[in-house]
Amino acid sequence: MVESIKELRKICQTKKQPLYMELVSMKISIYITKLLLYTKMSADYVTISMIILLIAGSVVMAFGSLLAILTGILIIHFTIILDNVNGEVARYWKEDSAIGTFLEQVYHNISVHLIFFALAFGVFLKTGMPYIIIFGFLAAIFGRPIILSSIKDAVIDERLREIKNGKKAKLSISGNANIKGGSEKSGAQLYNAYGLVRDFWVFPANIVHITILSILELVNVKYGFFPQYALLSLYLVVYGSIAAIIQLAAFVVNYRGKTINHYYKELFGRK
Repeated sequence: MVESIKELRKICQTKKQPLYMELVSMKISIYITKLLLYTKMSADYVTISMIILLIAGSVVMAFGSLLAILTGILIIHFTIILDNVNGEVARYWKEDSAIGTFLEQVYHNISVHLIFFALAFGVFLKTGMPYIIIFGFLAAIFGRPIILSSIKDAVIDERLREIKNGKKAKLSISGNANIKGGSEKSGAQLYNAYGLVRDFWVFPANIVHITILSILELVNVKYGFFPQYALLSLYLVVYGSIAAIIQLAAFVVNYRGKTINHYYKELFGRK
């Protein structure tokens, strides 16, 4: 017998989530979780479903009509709900595997790229404006924290090299490790500033932006307040530009602050 919704919330919803998930998707996900618990479906299969639906939603968006963009982004909204479901199912069944983490990383690593590429391609098909592809490319590439991901990848590569060669990595830092900007004070300031807007800027907040703009574009078809696709085009320009600037600033402060050394020390320390 599966517990009540109230009890399931206590068991399964113990982890803090981004603002959108806290306010919206977690309110719905627990009901889907309860249904899936009767089937004993693994959390991994939920995550695989997320990936498939993410791709499907992005393909629909790429057709470019306003209805297609709205339909596609709503499909992707459902994957956010499933993102909560897979964690809830995993916590209920006490599943904790590297494979599950891998599947989640695949979903999160391709989500922003697919969404912005599909949106930009769709808008380009309908408007023929080449700059949309350029800014869509910037949004797709820099909408993910590629500098932080690169630091983490480099730390793992360095650790594997150390294990293989039996040599200690050279860490030119002293004192406590600081993974938020390393030795640069400006790094900590940038991380703090980014933390204030993060919930309203990065995935899944950006799918909320696209949903609202798509609805406004559809309303505009009837009333003609502004040229069609103007809001979505402007959004791609603004998001792509700001995302690129943020990642450029992140590169500068993390390179100057040698954040990779701080990450290495935090994760592996030194004997």
